[in-house]
Order: sequence, then C-alpha cells, then structure tokens
Amino acid sequence: MRSLVCVLSLAVLWQVSGSWAQLATPNEQGLSFGHLHVFSPEREKEAKAWLTLGGQLGNNLSGNIPIKFPGIVVLVGQERPVTGGSAGSLIDHVGFRVRDLQASLANWKGVSTWWKEGNWGLKIEPGTKPGQAFVTTPGGTRCEILEDKALKVPILFDHAHYYVEESRLKQMQDYYARMFGAKPTKGEADTFDIPGGKLVFSKSAAPTAETMGRSLDHVGFNMLNAEALAAFVKTLEAKGANIQRYQNSSMGMIRLLDGFGAVVEVTKSQGGYFDVKHLDKSFYLVDEGGRKEGETPTRPR
Repeated sequence: MRSLVCVLSLAVLWQVSGSWAQLATPNEQGLSFGHLHVFSPEREKEAKAWLTLGGQLGNNLSGNIPIKFPGIVVLVGQERPVTGGSAGSLIDHVGFRVRDLQASLANWKGVSTWWKEGNWGLKIEPGTKPGQAFVTTPGGTRCEILEDKALKVPILFDHAHYYVEESRLKQMQDYYARMFGAKPTKGEADTFDIPGGKLVFSKSAAPTAETMGRSLDHVGFNMLNAEALAAFVKTLEAKGANIQRYQNSSMGMIRLLDGFGAVVEVTKSQGGYFDVKHLDKSFYLVDEGGRKEGETPTRPR
C-alpha cells in the first residue's frame, strides 16, 4: 500500500486550534452515534475523499484511519474488496448537512483538466430537490448532502438512511427504539433521533442487501466507558438481542444483527478519536485485539 503521507498532509490543511468536534451527549440508554465503518479496495484514496468532504484526521488509536466530523467518526478500515456500494443495501446512504451547498460542491469537484481529475475520486450527482446533492466516495459509500445555512460549522453529520420492505418498516422502527432508545423526530415521519444524528426509515420497492461486506459495512453506536458498555450488554441480552460477538478490546465492542440485514456495533470511548481525555482507563490495559501488556500486540506499534 502506498504511503499515507499524502493523507496526513491533506489533513493538516483542515486542522484548527482547539477541539473541532465531539460525539454527542449520550441518551438515557447511555449511547450516542459513534462511527461509520467503511471499506475500500483503495484505502488511501477513500481516506482522502472523506478528508476532502471536510473531515479531519482523528487521533491514531486503532488499525483504522479515523476521519472525524461533528457528531460522528468515519473509520476507514483495512483494504479489502467490497461486495458493492452502500446504494441498494439496507443502509442506502448517510447524510451530512453543509452551510453552503454550492461552495462545498465546487470545492469537492476541484479542477478538472484533460490530464487530471481534481475531485479526489468523489462522484457528485444533483439532488431531487433544492438544497440537496449526492456524493459517492471511491469505495462506494453514498452521502446525501443537505444545505443548512444556519450551521455554525462547515459540515455536520445528519443521518443514516435505511430502506426495508413496507411490511417490515414499523417492525424495524420499533426495534431501534426498543434496543437503542431511538425517539421519533418531531415533524419528520419515519425518522428517529439518537444523539449525534437521526435514523431515517423508508420503504423499498424490492428487498435490500445486507450491509456486511459492502462499502458501508455498519453503523456504530458509542458508550462512554467500559462500565456503561457492560451494563448495556446485560440490557440487550435481557431484551433478546442477537449478539454475535463481544470483544474485550481497548475500545470494547459488541456486534449484533438487527434481523433486517444490518450489523450494529456498540463500542466505548470513541470520543477519544477527537480528544484523548475521553478514553477510559481500560483503553490502556488491552490492545484492540484484547491482548494484554507483555503479550505480542495484535498489530505492530
């Protein structure tokens, strides 16, 4: 794989003093939006695209490349083939709001010449209504871009958009409300709030593909610390959640299947990608693979 020096250089251009963004304050269940985990056969190209959209390089805490936005961190995983883009899967796309849509689009398009495309691999499409556009990353993750002139930051995470057969739509909404404390958004049909963003549910004309293996592999929620995560696991078990894996790692991690085609990951302390003060003490006791000091690290230092 090529050096990530170019990625780091691009990230510096976006740095500002102080804390640029954080994850949201958790809800009553103790969680907020945490991350979007994306994959691509060309990892460096994918990371550059997310930086071009306005993200910043987060703290180096795992084997992923963390690109932070207000309300979410995009984790660019290790290079691997993907079975397809996000479009057509259960999570068709994710949404961001920008303060100035036209200025953002012009920046993302860059300069195009007969010998060079300056868009960092981003595919830009017009929206179906004013103040809307769509951008697809090189790996295939589709992003809806919405203009919000009242924003105090250039870009902000807004939502994850799920598509499911109409017969299962209400069932899916009930699942995310019961398991994760999602609450109906006032004035927006089929939309639910989780701190840091929204879950939008729409009916699909045809069955959608599962997310695992696609460019947008899963959405992750975050707990503040190991104690909160352990307590939440017990709550999920009592509710009959289909937990596939529990990993005692530096950021903790449980993976569950929602029964509709998506993997849901719940972690802890991911605010550390923004500011290390949000790391809990257990982060320093084991590495991301659960190995302890004195053992061979899961990944080279």
